Amino acid sequence: MKIALLSDIHDNIWNLQKALSMPELLATEAMLFCGDLCSPFIIHLLGRSYSDPVHMVFGNNDGDVAAILRNAKKYPNIHIHGEYFKSLLGGISLAMNHYPDKARTIAENGGYDVVCYGHNHMVVNDEMINDTLLINPGAIMGYHGGDLREIPATFMVLDTVSLKAEIHHV
Repeated sequence: MKIALLSDIHDNIWNLQKALSMPELLATEAMLFCGDLCSPFIIHLLGRSYSDPVHMVFGNNDGDVAAILRNAKKYPNIHIHGEYFKSLLGGISLAMNHYPDKARTIAENGGYDVVCYGHNHMVVNDEMINDTLLINPGAIMGYHGGDLREIPATFMVLDTVSLKAEIHHV
């Protein structure tokens, strides 16, 4: 199974639309979104452009949670899990949270094949903590707020058979 991993859209609809039209993303069977979509209308872009299951956690910039939840109800494929997500997909155990420190703690505690996170906009696709792959798909936004500089807009595709996460530039 191939799973799309996205994070930190921060209302950059232009990069999101580009990513959602890329063949690499369209070939996936599920999407994990690691938080910070920001505005509630982003749910509509995801729901209309991606028909397979979308599993989401909230980030620190998802302010109007009530409107996000209300919009998500219009799309049966979108599943919002609050702060934490855990599941079996493609025969592997996955966990997801927005924050690097919380994701690292989950990975250190074991029990998952893959743990995903976002927040710092920095791509990590090959960090192993014991038997757990810890990954950050980077930011669809294409900007690093802490350093006030442009960075590549990225997402990943995780292959659940090989447990490899491939980086894709938008």
